[in-house]
Amino acid sequence: MQRTKRGFTLIELLVVIAIIAILAAILFPVFAQARAKARGIACLSNTRQLGTALMQYMQDYDETTPSGRGRGWEWWTDLMPYVKSLDLLYCPDRTDGSATVRSGDCLYGQTFALKKYVGYGYNWGPIGWRGGGLLGPQVANPDPNRCSGSMLVGISLASVDTPAEMFAYGDTWDTPRMTIGIGFSLDTFPGTSNSSLRHQGVLNYGFMDGHAKAVKMRAGWMANAFNDKFLIPGIATIARKAYCADPNFVVSQANTVSGDGTVVPDLPCGQVADWIYANIPVCGPGAGPGSNCFFTN
Repeated sequence: MQRTKRGFTLIELLVVIAIIAILAAILFPVFAQARAKARGIACLSNTRQLGTALMQYMQDYDETTPSGRGRGWEWWTDLMPYVKSLDLLYCPDRTDGSATVRSGDCLYGQTFALKKYVGYGYNWGPIGWRGGGLLGPQVANPDPNRCSGSMLVGISLASVDTPAEMFAYGDTWDTPRMTIGIGFSLDTFPGTSNSSLRHQGVLNYGFMDGHAKAVKMRAGWMANAFNDKFLIPGIATIARKAYCADPNFVVSQANTVSGDGTVVPDLPCGQVADWIYANIPVCGPGAGPGSNCFFTN
């Protein structure tokens, strides 16, 4: 007796398709998180290697940090003989910008053939150009071929009070002068939540003793900050020392010709983070550009 072949019924096919769709809905976010985690690990590896280059540079230059000239001559420009590869300057999760996007930045991308914005900024201090970080006050740039009329000179390693707790550089959205200042870091950041920060908000930083680690960060609105947004470590004890070579150095508008116009008053560097936590609330309904508040999520 010949057996008849039985195919799938329409109901059975629909059940299989539904199961596949459910599995895809469950697994795709997991795969996306795994890929994001891998990019974060690659970014952290870059910061570790950049830390090695920074230590080598300071050994060769009397334990002095690189200067900040801006507009294309960055902290990493001085490190290029030690870095060799431009790939170390790119964070896998920063894809914006190009070598020609900012035509006024005469060195940016042209000398080094950069393909996009670098992912890492330098520690100029917590607020704008006021100082307190790895650079001294603004001075006239003596280079006749300068891209910018002013520059900020480096400081001695001996003047750093807590090198194991002070950021040297790290993840940033800033441009064209790549920094990690509280009011500079989110210059091109398009998001309006902590959850939309790269690496799920756990950003990578190199410290002044050469080590690197991921740090949980918080963001929010700050009037007159770049892009009207700010970024700060989520733990106050980290934030208190992260930006300051000397915690007693007064981070003042009087230290700079550029100004910043943010709500943060003149304070000793070690007190800036505490002031922000104490005086800037969580955002309420309708908060946006021009506000001073932490994002709610």
